[in-house]
Amino acid sequence: MSVAGLAIVSGASSGIGWHVARLLLAREFTVLAIARDAARLRSARDAMGDAGPRYCPVALDVRDGAALREACAGAIARHGAPRWVVASAGIARPGRFLDIPPDEHEGAFRTNYLGSLHLAQACLPAMVRARGGRLVFVSSAAALGTFYGFTAYAPSKLALRALGDGLALEMAPHGVGVTTVFPPDTDTPQLEAEMAHRPPVARAYLRGAPVLAPEAVARALLDGAAAGRRHVTPGLGPTLLHRFPRIADWIGRRRQARLAAVLDAPDPREGGGTARKPVGHQTVLKK
Repeated sequence: MSVAGLAIVSGASSGIGWHVARLLLAREFTVLAIARDAARLRSARDAMGDAGPRYCPVALDVRDGAALREACAGAIARHGAPRWVVASAGIARPGRFLDIPPDEHEGAFRTNYLGSLHLAQACLPAMVRARGGRLVFVSSAAALGTFYGFTAYAPSKLALRALGDGLALEMAPHGVGVTTVFPPDTDTPQLEAEMAHRPPVARAYLRGAPVLAPEAVARALLDGAAAGRRHVTPGLGPTLLHRFPRIADWIGRRRQARLAAVLDAPDPREGGGTARKPVGHQTVLKK
């Protein structure tokens, strides 16, 4: 057993999850690193350098609750109750609601919400018995406002916020901290893949918005959770949406409505299709 104890991180093969795992490993934790792609996990381990036996990669899909519980139970039996549990696994497929098939909505909920729920169910009983530890959900700034083209993504992240808030209340008497993090666009492989699917309104609205480094988000996540904060909002955009939700969301909706009137208006020349007209530069707050 490591001096610091056990940490369990999902979505650990890249992006925010990889940096969280690396930072916890540097703090002498034994890290159970979970991701569904075995090849990417091997690459993630190689990128860690000399991680040693404290880095324990496990390839599984967080949507498989039974497999996740089995993996966590094995780690807990060997190393004790986790001091850190970070649910970072997530997927995003933007697009207009009318263009997105039902399985995209279902997939987002199964990974983003149920995957995080499964991880909490696998770890919280041991944390409660140990009367300590921190559970962190990685939500999104999309859960703090309204964003065109994210109807298959934002609801799953908003549900995760509700789960985190409820668990924070229930776990407090047991000494377990629960934190939900709302990152904006972050420079990860997921964002790179997502950009190809953003509809024109979303691309125009978010053009020029700051993109955070995943390491900065990981540090903010760990620092905020260690300080006992229920919500962590890395970056200016999420912070404004969190502190001034009505004003910030009203401004965002108004700007997006103007863009949609131009970019998503029916084009009679195309038999009722969507007009794609050029628009000026727009910036905002999001992920």
